[in-house]
Amino acid sequence: MSNEGVVEQSSAGLRELVKAGEEVIGYIYPHAPLELMLAHGLTPSLVRALPGVASGFEESLQTFACSYVRNLYNQRTNNQLPYLRALLFPSNTCDSLQNLTDIWRFRFPSDRVFRLSYPVSRYTNDDSGFIFLTQELKLLSKAIENILDRPFLESGYERAVSLIRDFRLDTQYLYSSRIVDPEVLSYAELARLVRQFYSTPLPVVASEIHDISVAIQESMESRGLSDSVLSVMTALQNRDFSSVKISRNDAKPRIIIIGGMIDPQAIASIINGIQGVTDSIITLDLLSFGFKSVFTPPVNEKGDPYEEMAKSILGAPGEPTQEGLTYRMNFLRDLVRAFDIDGIVICEQSFCDPDQFEAPSMEKAADKIGVRTVRIPIDPELSDRSRMEVRIQSFLESMSENEVM
Repeated sequence: MSNEGVVEQSSAGLRELVKAGEEVIGYIYPHAPLELMLAHGLTPSLVRALPGVASGFEESLQTFACSYVRNLYNQRTNNQLPYLRALLFPSNTCDSLQNLTDIWRFRFPSDRVFRLSYPVSRYTNDDSGFIFLTQELKLLSKAIENILDRPFLESGYERAVSLIRDFRLDTQYLYSSRIVDPEVLSYAELARLVRQFYSTPLPVVASEIHDISVAIQESMESRGLSDSVLSVMTALQNRDFSSVKISRNDAKPRIIIIGGMIDPQAIASIINGIQGVTDSIITLDLLSFGFKSVFTPPVNEKGDPYEEMAKSILGAPGEPTQEGLTYRMNFLRDLVRAFDIDGIVICEQSFCDPDQFEAPSMEKAADKIGVRTVRIPIDPELSDRSRMEVRIQSFLESMSENEVM
């Protein structure tokens, strides 16, 4: 598919929402309070970097702005974004995204821009991070009500909690099933389903995902693999792999894709573009727009809404922009051992400081347990796709000349 085709397909869901009269609020950071936005009668839609969007070193952006930020900014300057009622930007994540918020407000003063600040550290001896984020969520809710005239509705919140919880449980099962048997569902299809929901989080989309999840559950049960899938799912939810061990059934390499705000569909496209290779080699991703969003713990609807949403967000797998490097590396090592992983593809968003600071630690952690790694710089435009395909192919071939892809 051409880059233009990818852009059209990727933005179709968002444009359909707008045409259908939905009050759409775009959000940039994957760990956004979806339940809160839905409770205010808004439809949250993840605004991602897209292939085919012209990008360059515009005078409005700082020289350190990453390719992801430049792509987002150029979607707006090139009028490639549909009308959004508002945009939610993150703060305390990275300098590039934080500065993009200020530039966006200055260059497009008619746009309604909200900002949610996240605590940098989640591993303190007190509840300061939790208290801070709870207050930030309350402030965001009040701002939405005042500026957009959209009050927080308890009934909308309850429906949203149920919708997001069911989606995550279904997709967690799909992720876990692929770890047991990567052939049961293509990684490209899993990435499509996750992307579709975060772009258009509607019951009809969740229903499609649920139907697929049920079908795969029935398949796993008929093959006697249901207990294995559930044990993997529990291990990933609790991040405790002491009682789970996966045994491989064939000679195919088992690969993990790691990175930050990298598009899983783009990774699947690159892998499937390599001659003789399919995305069944991808056992799991640890990407912000994939695993890290899907395995965010559900919101407890019985507690205070803002406190429970804060707990959920802070319970998500950690990002390179947060403290807790030792925790993330220990998690990676435990996961690699438990799931019998052969290699790690580390994807780095071009000019992304957090990704590039994290990558050497990932290489070191993998090397200590004898797992090969390869680092792949990537930009949203996939401007150097052929080189990426060659590097990944060479990496796979170097793992074992006798492995069948």
